[in-house]
Amino acid sequence: MMLSVLRIAVISLILATLVAGGVTLALARSGRTTAPITKVEADAFARVVNLKASDLPGATALRGAIFGPEAVQYEALKCGLRGRPGIVPVGGGESWLVNNHAQVGSVVVVAPSDYFAEAEIAGLESPRGRKCLARTLGRALTFERHHELERSHTVRVAFVPAAKPLGAAIAVHVVAKLPPIEGVKLKVKARYINVAAEFFRVGPADVAFFVLGATLLPPATDDHLLALLHSRAEAHKL
Repeated sequence: MMLSVLRIAVISLILATLVAGGVTLALARSGRTTAPITKVEADAFARVVNLKASDLPGATALRGAIFGPEAVQYEALKCGLRGRPGIVPVGGGESWLVNNHAQVGSVVVVAPSDYFAEAEIAGLESPRGRKCLARTLGRALTFERHHELERSHTVRVAFVPAAKPLGAAIAVHVVAKLPPIEGVKLKVKARYINVAAEFFRVGPADVAFFVLGATLLPPATDDHLLALLHSRAEAHKL
């Protein structure tokens, strides 16, 4: 399978550092005077919301340390910051599935409050945020050869309407060109990869859904997985 040859570098759970001495995590949940969200709560929320192997027939869940510390993980969500100081999440998590057609992933990042999560998603809609998304998602695949790093890069990008139930959300489809790799045979005729991504917010949580592959998932399957993520996030809203 093509994707087994690739060391995927999509986007990191640590978004940045706090501002000069920083904002504490004792900010009120959803802007109300309630107890702050704990890391235990945030991580548990992410586990419930994230994709499971049973969600995609024929899929296998990827386990273990999928991403190295040098990867560009979670950088797409960081695009929403638009040059502002980073938001340190309370917690979160990720899940990745693979079948014969594509690799599918979900990322959940829980911010200290609704305000920060909303600001991050809203920033993706700005011209700077969109440009950052196109560049970052175009680097979704990373190859190592002779200790040198080679990245795919954006060839074409289209911002498409996000699914209606998601409310404030953004969706993007990037076609990235794969660099030739000596000695590696890819099971695709053209050296291109499709990277589809949707981002939405539920309360203080930002959720990202990714599909990577030589072809995209059927629209019905894509909508089903996205609806699962959204309904779980709403059902267990922090």
